Amino acid sequence: MKINYDIKLQEELEKIKDIRPKLLLHVCCGPCCSNVVKELSEYFDITIYYSNSNIYPKEEYTRRYKELLTFINRFNEDYHQNIEVYEDIYNHEDWISNEYPLKELPEGSLRCKLCYSLRMRRAYDFAVSHHFDYWTTVLSVSPHKNSQWINQIGEQWQKVKFLYADFKKNDGYLKSTQMTKEYNMYRQNYCGCEFSYQEMLERKKRL
Repeated sequence: MKINYDIKLQEELEKIKDIRPKLLLHVCCGPCCSNVVKELSEYFDITIYYSNSNIYPKEEYTRRYKELLTFINRFNEDYHQNIEVYEDIYNHEDWISNEYPLKELPEGSLRCKLCYSLRMRRAYDFAVSHHFDYWTTVLSVSPHKNSQWINQIGEQWQKVKFLYADFKKNDGYLKSTQMTKEYNMYRQNYCGCEFSYQEMLERKKRL
């Protein structure tokens, strides 16, 4: 049976509304984090962790990172926040060595679940070593990503409390697209990895 992780999020926010804990937020790009950051900044002191060795090619990785930095700088000014962004080491060779045995599987398969896990583990380790109160990821904002898997992965690692969420709920994805337009952000047309990159090229050929 599927769990409603949006309800779990709202219950947790109610518990901490007068505390303002420290949250490490794993982020894949500016567009996906936009509305998530806006809503969570009402409850948490947020630090962003950009850990995305899946993104291919390196130029795309760098473009998404720079777009994220530009957005957060503007967001901090607009919403009187002081959100910092930390960048993990880009190690695509290590990522692909883990994913390669699953390379024939399609988008949305166990190949993607492994990708979530690899990146989320990096964020969790950072949260533990830097003594955060909570950690989570924006990945569930995408309608193409499995929020059940994402939250099950987070549930495994709880030395720092995982913030359960399904950020696509309550029009979360729609709000993120609206903020993307408002901030004139670059919005990519494939998930990030070289497998999804090749699938995107194939789609273009069929047009």
